[in-house]
Amino acid sequence: MLARLMQYGFVVPDSIAAELAPELYAGVLRDKPVGAMRRVFENLRLGRYERFRSFLPKPAELSALIDDAARHDRDMLRIERERLRGIEERRQLSVTISPEERQRRRQKAAEVRAMMAGIAASRTVQAAGEHDDQR
Repeated sequence: MLARLMQYGFVVPDSIAAELAPELYAGVLRDKPVGAMRRVFENLRLGRYERFRSFLPKPAELSALIDDAARHDRDMLRIERERLRGIEERRQLSVTISPEERQRRRQKAAEVRAMMAGIAASRTVQAAGEHDDQR
């Protein structure tokens, strides 16, 4: 990838000896995520990094760019996992209930509605009685 960037016209910074550059960059790139490296090199090639449009980043700067890209990948993966977990939780909550459970829930709801109607009716009667006493 570095060789290809050099073919595109990128130059090694003056502070790095040209004969040591492959070894220095290889040491920094070792054990880095390949997907993040590809994205960073593609962004370098396309000139998306303001500071690095004509020369290669120093090995430490390149390492930091790749680490940032890998962190972004991990964050996106975490967000996607959380989204999928939420979908799974909602799916589990919406599992169909048995006809017996559905009937039991309807009866319970009817009992609560009847209780609420009774309370509302008793309050209406009490309120009407209070108004009669005030006359």
